Amino acid sequence: MKATNFTAYAVSDFYQAGYSCDGHPFIADQFYVLIEDEAGRRFRHQVTFNGAQVICNEDTDGEVVFVDVRSEASAKAEALASRVNAAIKAGVALDSSRWDEVDAAYGSDAYVSQGTEASRAFQDRQAA
Repeated sequence: MKATNFTAYAVSDFYQAGYSCDGHPFIADQFYVLIEDEAGRRFRHQVTFNGAQVICNEDTDGEVVFVDVRSEASAKAEALASRVNAAIKAGVALDSSRWDEVDAAYGSDAYVSQGTEASRAFQDRQAA
């Protein structure tokens, strides 16, 4: 995939890392890289970096502990974004098998031309 007009950057979303000892879901950050062109068209890299490390504590009958590793995960995503930007700047084609197209940036030309807002409104009406 030739991506000469794209810019890569690291972002995060939430994910369910598991369940705490009281049975409640443990929500953590997950970091990944997006590339976006001037029109707002975006692709997400398939590699993700979890912000919580799940450890099973055998001393407490298998109680799960969640260790905060957000700073390391964020740094890995930023490093990947830097490598992708360097490849784009050097004119290296990106491996399209590692990138999935996602929704265009909100309010961008690509967002408007895709009809994303109209599609979501239609889906909402169908669900009601």
